[in-house]
Amino acid sequence: MKRCLVTSLSLFIMLLSLGIRGAASGSVVVDRVVAVVNDEIITMSDLQREEAKKTGLTDKRLILEDMIDRKLQIAAAKRTGMDMTDKELNDTVADIMKRNSMDGRQFEAALAKEGLTLEQYKAELREQLTLSRVFNKYVRSGTAVDEAEMRAYYERNVKSFSLPEEIRVRHIFLKLQDKAAPARQKTVRDKAQSVYDLAKKGESFAGLVKKYSEAETAAQDGDLGFLQRGNAIPEIEEAARSLKPGEIAGPLQCGGGFHIIRVEDVRTPIKPYDKVKDEIAKTIYEQKMENTYRSWLQTLRSESHIENRL
Repeated sequence: MKRCLVTSLSLFIMLLSLGIRGAASGSVVVDRVVAVVNDEIITMSDLQREEAKKTGLTDKRLILEDMIDRKLQIAAAKRTGMDMTDKELNDTVADIMKRNSMDGRQFEAALAKEGLTLEQYKAELREQLTLSRVFNKYVRSGTAVDEAEMRAYYERNVKSFSLPEEIRVRHIFLKLQDKAAPARQKTVRDKAQSVYDLAKKGESFAGLVKKYSEAETAAQDGDLGFLQRGNAIPEIEEAARSLKPGEIAGPLQCGGGFHIIRVEDVRTPIKPYDKVKDEIAKTIYEQKMENTYRSWLQTLRSESHIENRL
């Protein structure tokens, strides 16, 4: 029976593809068939209409494959009684009009602005809602993520949860008044150079902070804490970029005076698991759904008669 059906369908498609000769008007070109899916066909005009909707996709073959997949899913819905009834469709349209405070005439006018008739809109809506139903049943409903999977994913991909690199800096600051005379600028600069030389010779940096620094941070031994790369004073950021922990740079003129800095630590912090577990769950869930969806489609294709003629 199935073979007879396929044979009859193929003959019908061949006649369409070749065209029908009219007695009065001569040869008539009939829309070309580009795919056969079980007992349904997809024509070139169907493909062109679909292509017009896909603003971000221009490969006709990919668009056609997507159309084939949709037909397979709609067929699966029909076999299991999950396709949308006319009453359900009409009720859904009525609800949409109600929520948008529109009557039938206003709704059709709004559709016309989008280049759609009411029947075209209903056909697309029926398809989308039916596809959603079968997706929920065969893909979404069987997908779950547990705590062990999330923790394992976190451990495998821990580097992807890295925060921007941070540097911990101590500094000694010598103030320089705005518009200070050249002689005063030289005096402060020379003093800053002297403090820098002492630090380079190995004198206790914390001791030099207490003795010379004029910043409020002197009470914390000049500790600026951990600073994200790019968020420090530009001159300090630039000087610290090439320093390793324990190395010193200066004097740096910025921020109303001169700085001598020492890099204490460099780290790349990692977001804790509890802060990213929801993000991880979403990622795994979507990956699982994608895999399940692809596997399901492959099963549908293997059980179907498909001809791609593009």
